[in-house]
Amino acid sequence: MNRVLVEKRPAGTTSPVTPAVPRLVAWAVLAGAGLTVLALVAMLLRRLPTGSRLAGWTYPYDRAAGEWHVVWPAFVVAPVALGLLWLSRRLPERFDGAVVAGWFLAVIPLQLLLRVYALPSLGDIVASDRANSFYSPSQRWGIGEFMGNYMGLVEQLPPHARTNMPGKTLLYFLLDALGLGPAAMGVAVLALANVSAVLLWLIVRDLTGDRRIALYALVLGLFLPGVLYFAPVLNAVSPVPILLALWLHVRFLKTHRYGYALGLGGALYLVVFFEALPLVLGIVFAALLGVALRQRTLSWRDTLRLVGSALAGFAACYVAMRGLFGYDLFDNFAYVLADANDFNARWRPYGMWVTRNLWYLALAAGIASCVLLAAATWDAVRSRSAHPAAVLTLSGVAVLIVLDLWGINRGETVRLWIFLAVYLQIAAAWLCARTERLWPAAVVLSAAVLQAGIGSAMIGFVRI
Repeated sequence: MNRVLVEKRPAGTTSPVTPAVPRLVAWAVLAGAGLTVLALVAMLLRRLPTGSRLAGWTYPYDRAAGEWHVVWPAFVVAPVALGLLWLSRRLPERFDGAVVAGWFLAVIPLQLLLRVYALPSLGDIVASDRANSFYSPSQRWGIGEFMGNYMGLVEQLPPHARTNMPGKTLLYFLLDALGLGPAAMGVAVLALANVSAVLLWLIVRDLTGDRRIALYALVLGLFLPGVLYFAPVLNAVSPVPILLALWLHVRFLKTHRYGYALGLGGALYLVVFFEALPLVLGIVFAALLGVALRQRTLSWRDTLRLVGSALAGFAACYVAMRGLFGYDLFDNFAYVLADANDFNARWRPYGMWVTRNLWYLALAAGIASCVLLAAATWDAVRSRSAHPAAVLTLSGVAVLIVLDLWGINRGETVRLWIFLAVYLQIAAAWLCARTERLWPAAVVLSAAVLQAGIGSAMIGFVRI
């Protein structure tokens, strides 16, 4: 059991699990499913909003209105996924590791089937400088030359590689070292993106001790529409470093072991080196730390150890990269941030996207999951819940508010907020887990599968 957020939880703050479906859960699930169906019909008829020319960004439709045949992959995948979910719930706790491994292996062919009508193939996306600028530099330079003179080469890089941190390009150096071609690299990136769902399972399981919430978070994370729209574009992988860091943070809060804090520092370096935007999830880190201090499962001395060890881990990575390649993370980050601010100031009006971004988050996270997020947030505030999932939900909503009002992302939110869309599945999982009945989770999962399959077929989220 979790010594941070379970043993010290005040009486009456747990969310009861009942055979019946609570009214809040039933209404939220049915509303989410109904809105998903309406959105998908609008998508098939090319009526669903997919951006704004006036606001500076739009996703074009790739298919003519009324191509209803594109729905069949989702109708094949959904029953298989529901069967696996039913089986996973029935297996004893000692098989949990095997359940996660089984999902990780089984989901890849299901994801590929959902993308069967997506017009750019995985290999074409990998090789395209327009869609994915990180592959071609790995073919042009050696890793030592690339990192050793990165700031000197950056202006020669294709657009996305030039305006991103170099960790994404280095991933293709590693995949190339494995001897993979572009098509195989695309599958490998999809598999790597699925690691985020496994990390979500670890975080939820460690914090709540609830197998059902953890399982639902895993499965919803594996069928996240935003990931399937964009993989193998590397924003699909962006949740992995920050969720790794969050899991290491949770492990330190539970065990107080230095190794986890040192690893946390290294993971935070990786976050910045790959994509710095997910650092906004630091609000969640702070919330969990605050709860641990309030419940006195962590002392201020332990907090200083955490901060000091994490800084040491980060500094060790910084010094290693500076010593090996002469690479300065902070100089690179300042360059990327300045470019992003300049681009937004010239092309994307803040006032329009601060509201539109929320709609496009629903396209990434799943419309049904977002309805459940709203219901879970309202319930957590109303009941003043101290359940660990309530802490994760409310801090996640705080991240969303800060990120939206900050305005660093304007347009393309379906892609850029994938890291947040993965994390916010916790709220939907928590709500569905309040009943022993399977159907609420089954409906939300089916809605996600349908949205992922039909969206991939109808809308050109990726252009090559």
